[in-house]
Amino acid sequence: MRITYAFSRLFLCCLLLAPALFVTDAGPAWAEEKSFVAVIITGDLERYRLAHEAFLDRVRQAGLEQKLEVYVQTPNPDAMSWTNSIRKAVGIDADVIVTYGAPATLVARKEARGTPILFGDVYDPAALGILSGKGGELAGVSGKTPLETLVKAFQEIFPVQTIGVLFSSADAGSVLQVRRLDEIISRGGVSLVPTDIAAPGEINGALAAMSGSVDSLFVADSAVLHLSLDEIMAFATRNNLPVISQIPCLCDHGALVSLAADPREQGEMVASLLGRLLSGSSPAALEMQTPRRVSLVINLQVARRLNLKVPFQTLGMATRVIR
Repeated sequence: MRITYAFSRLFLCCLLLAPALFVTDAGPAWAEEKSFVAVIITGDLERYRLAHEAFLDRVRQAGLEQKLEVYVQTPNPDAMSWTNSIRKAVGIDADVIVTYGAPATLVARKEARGTPILFGDVYDPAALGILSGKGGELAGVSGKTPLETLVKAFQEIFPVQTIGVLFSSADAGSVLQVRRLDEIISRGGVSLVPTDIAAPGEINGALAAMSGSVDSLFVADSAVLHLSLDEIMAFATRNNLPVISQIPCLCDHGALVSLAADPREQGEMVASLLGRLLSGSSPAALEMQTPRRVSLVINLQVARRLNLKVPFQTLGMATRVIR
């Protein structure tokens, strides 16, 4: 199978040779010709690359390397780039489009022109309306995790009063997270200071404006914010602000508490759905998948630096503790 990583919207060349195989749970009724799968990995972000690597790993287990041709694009996190990538996938006659994240999926839903879409790592697809009104052309995997659990763990560790919330209106999933956080946190009298980051270049000014007015940070799950994580975490460290998020692995970069679906499981589930689709199932017949591997991570190194004590019962909730 040929796999292409497209780093520009101008070229459709430079296909690389690599093995890939598909898992199917609907029998061996594969077409004789290759199926062409176009994959959208926004910003070439680590979480989406991990998901796609797992996607390919799961596919290899079936030994069907001659059945697929995969073309991968890595658009910037903006509407024009997503639109161009989806239109390119349609223009080169992709049999299936695979998207990671809510923004690319929503654009694909609008632009795919009847091409089946499989999505992964989308925060609350039902609330976003992704599966409604498109004639059953979409199926995929939710990346939603229980925000209440994250907030509970955080409040047991830190006496929070004012949370600075970073989100991006370019990512409908991050907007949903902020709304849900407001519903949960306002019950206890905690206030939010939301800041919309529409593009990575806005992050430093937004952080400077927030300085001194918040006692902690919530970083919503958004590709725009992913590209600014170094600046965000450096700001948090300088200002001794604990960070919480639903971004996978953010505790490894200095967050205090994170709760996230496993990116690799997301890719594995998308691979299984694709195997069923190419074996003859329609997208409408593929039920939406929900995450089973969800990790609550607590960073004790950060807690010690901030002079915070983590209660034993809170540690008991954690899937992983960074010591």
